[in-house]
Amino acid sequence: MSWLSDNYEKAVLGSAVVVSVALGAVIFKNKGEIADAFTVESPKPNQETGVTGLADIIRVKDSFDGIHEVIQPDIDGRKVDLFTGVPLFSKKDDRENPVDLRKSSPVHAGIDNDWWLKYGIDPGYGDSPERDPDKDGFTNREEYVAETHPKDFDDHPDPVAKLSVWAKDGVKITQVHIKPSDFGGGQFVFRLENKAGVRVNRMGTNPIKAGDNIEFLQPLMQKRFRFVKMIQRQVMKSGVMQPVKIWQIEDLKPNKKGVIYEVDRQGRPGIQDITVELVLLALGQGGNPFKVEENTRFSLPFDANAKEKPYLLKSVDTENKTIEVEYTHSDGTLKLHTMNFK
Repeated sequence: MSWLSDNYEKAVLGSAVVVSVALGAVIFKNKGEIADAFTVESPKPNQETGVTGLADIIRVKDSFDGIHEVIQPDIDGRKVDLFTGVPLFSKKDDRENPVDLRKSSPVHAGIDNDWWLKYGIDPGYGDSPERDPDKDGFTNREEYVAETHPKDFDDHPDPVAKLSVWAKDGVKITQVHIKPSDFGGGQFVFRLENKAGVRVNRMGTNPIKAGDNIEFLQPLMQKRFRFVKMIQRQVMKSGVMQPVKIWQIEDLKPNKKGVIYEVDRQGRPGIQDITVELVLLALGQGGNPFKVEENTRFSLPFDANAKEKPYLLKSVDTENKTIEVEYTHSDGTLKLHTMNFK
């Protein structure tokens, strides 16, 4: 084994001594310059104490060492938390005095303050009456008026209040004219024409008499009508009363069953079928329009197979552009919900 292996630590130590001696010689030689290089100017203390928010910071820091407890004084027999120290509600013209919801006038006109407390709803927003906590499509004010639960999706005002026509062209009108052809002996053949006078359906060549059903060849209104009878009526024409033949036609369609139309030889005034496309703007149904024919019952939310259909599309006034839906109110009376369309 070599001398280096046996004396490694000594050799390293010796080298360290040599290095330190050499370094000491350098430092001794340049001690003046070294001293100047390591001289650092002492920092000056910051005399500025005007730190933004300093007072609040000190107060919060000191509060950590204090004893905190919830104080509930008895006010008119009510335990009230006062630990916030902040008036939760105040009048606009008197912000320094808190409002006691149990005693003050309504925070929002038309809604008792007790109602907000009963359901745990914050009345502190300017639009609190228009908010909808349960997302059922009815506002707090609407729920208050209807005496329903504003935080229960399944307890809500009558949905008919949120029913409207789906779009500008939500009312579809189909108009036809039933025109008779006289075969003599009280027998007639009928055909269907559109408003432009174009034939859209017809019977076969066998005429029918009063009391017979009218059976057209094509699916359109194929077995919908019954020929009741023909009568004569005096009508004023050119200042003179003249006899005019009138054909009475009975509608057999379920939603119009028993309706009697009276038409002249030209099929006037015609027969209208009206379908309305509706939408319920509540209960998550806002994007689901549905179609209902005039004088047909339906459910809300709409379900074509519903066992109970409490709403009736009672009438569509194409002249005044109004639609009436009949329903039974919670008090048992019949009510009408009126909608406008363009």
